[in-house]
Amino acid sequence: MSRSTRARRRTAAALLSAAVAAVVTFGGSPAQADTFRYTDPNYATWTVQGAILDEYRAQGGLYGRLNIPRSNELTTPDRFGRFSVFGQGSIYWTPWTGARTVWAPFLAEWGTVGWEAGHLGYPLTSDVPTPDRLGRFQVFQRGLIYWTPWTGAHAVRGAILQEYGSHGWEASQLGYPTTGELTAPDGRGRFNAFQRGLVYWTPSTGAHAVWGAISQTYASNGWETGPLGYPLTSELPTPDGIGRFNHFEGGSIYFTPWTGAYAVTGEFHAVWSSLGWENSELGYPTSPEYDTQDGGTVQEFEYGWIEWYPGEGASAYLYE
Repeated sequence: MSRSTRARRRTAAALLSAAVAAVVTFGGSPAQADTFRYTDPNYATWTVQGAILDEYRAQGGLYGRLNIPRSNELTTPDRFGRFSVFGQGSIYWTPWTGARTVWAPFLAEWGTVGWEAGHLGYPLTSDVPTPDRLGRFQVFQRGLIYWTPWTGAHAVRGAILQEYGSHGWEASQLGYPTTGELTAPDGRGRFNAFQRGLVYWTPSTGAHAVWGAISQTYASNGWETGPLGYPLTSELPTPDGIGRFNHFEGGSIYFTPWTGAYAVTGEFHAVWSSLGWENSELGYPTSPEYDTQDGGTVQEFEYGWIEWYPGEGASAYLYE
């Protein structure tokens, strides 16, 4: 082989190596490469590597939902993990969780609770479809984030998450979360709102769900700041199998399909419960409390009423 031929081959090999490097730099990703470099339109070059690169490829790489790299691999503030930022999310890695994608809507909600240093901790999964295929969810060390196109992304954690799960998650009467966990106006409790109800928590009452018609009546009575206070139970069936009820700190709300949902509080609650609740001769409540012209207050039931007057207290009466 002549010297000129060998020189041409060395030149060709060098050009081929340069071409491969250019492909990697500007968007290609050889299947077995350990490192991927991307140069953006501003000529900044970002490197993706290792387990984070594997996850990036699994999400479709440049043409997937994460979009283009926006950072080199970085160390988390707690020094336990590593992460890379992309155009539409991030990938986080720790030795015990592996590499997990946090897609942009989930990333924004996660950020509101402090990222990996917050209540949720590190992601344990990437987001996956819910069984009903209407939404997506992601599992973190200490909670979940749910997302749908119409509710957005919201975190559920701790005792509220346990209560939510006990009712069947998003397939339950509650539906998908519509808020993250919030502090109640009185500063005493916490709650998440859902499509068809709420879950409330305080240290003394625990976490309990309120939904449907009972939730609407609870709202009309001022939620937890009204006479009912916080829920002491989730919604339960009545012993006769006809109605539903929640007990609260200051009373109860009872519901049947034909009477509707009504709150019974204070002395009305004390008298009704002493008679045997809905199994008493009064039956279920059929009205809220209302004032009478002679200075009293009355609440009606299926088969009678309870009336209250200042200085006299509350007494029950049956219809004749």
